[in-house]
Formats: sequence, structure tokens, C-alpha cells
Amino acid sequence: MSKAQREKGKRGERLWRDTLRVHGFVAERAGYKQAAFGSGGSDVEDDSGLWWEVKFVEKLNVRAAYEQAAAACSGMIPAVAHKTSAKPFLVTLAGEDFLLLLSALRSLQKEKANTTLPDTTAT
Repeated sequence: MSKAQREKGKRGERLWRDTLRVHGFVAERAGYKQAAFGSGGSDVEDDSGLWWEVKFVEKLNVRAAYEQAAAACSGMIPAVAHKTSAKPFLVTLAGEDFLLLLSALRSLQKEKANTTLPDTTAT
């Protein structure tokens, strides 16, 4: 891998980290840890519970990228955040994991709908 490719990959990891932060997640690029400690860790670590493989390439074998994440995720939910130049990120998850997240979202929405606010109009 050329230095330019490595730098582009780092740039993609920083972009994904920053995207997560904008949406309220605590996120750090973990690539420096991989280089320093030789670990096969997530490219970006955050508090979402997902294991992130980040790809910033024009052509991507999505299945191979997902399998890379799944092989290294250590029991976390593997996810691939991928983008091409001038396009937004896309995220790839296994169908079962996507449905698990949708189910959790539906439960939160139901819980929120069943929560009543206190009446503040009393005189």
C-alpha cells in the first residue's frame, strides 16, 4: 500500500470519527493504536457498541470489507463505514444486526410515545 493510500485511509477514518462526533457520539480514531501496539482493532472506536471498519476508496468489495470487520470484531456488532470522493458515507451491516437495531429503535419510540409529560397548566 502506498503512502498516499495510507493517508487517504487515515483521512477517511478522521472524517467518520468527526461524523460520529457531530451526532453526539464519543469517538476516536484508533488507527494510531493499531500502529503502536500491533492490534487488529477497530478503525474508529466510539460508544455506539459497533465495531467500525472504515474504507475511503473509489471501488470497494463490500463483502470483503464486511468479512474483515466480522473476523476482527471480538463479539461487537461489525459495521463498515465507506465513502467515495464527494459522496456521503454509507454503512453496511449484516441484515440480522440491522434488524436488531431497528427493533431497539422501535422499542424506544414506543416507550417515548407511552411517556406522558406532567400537566403544567394547573392553576
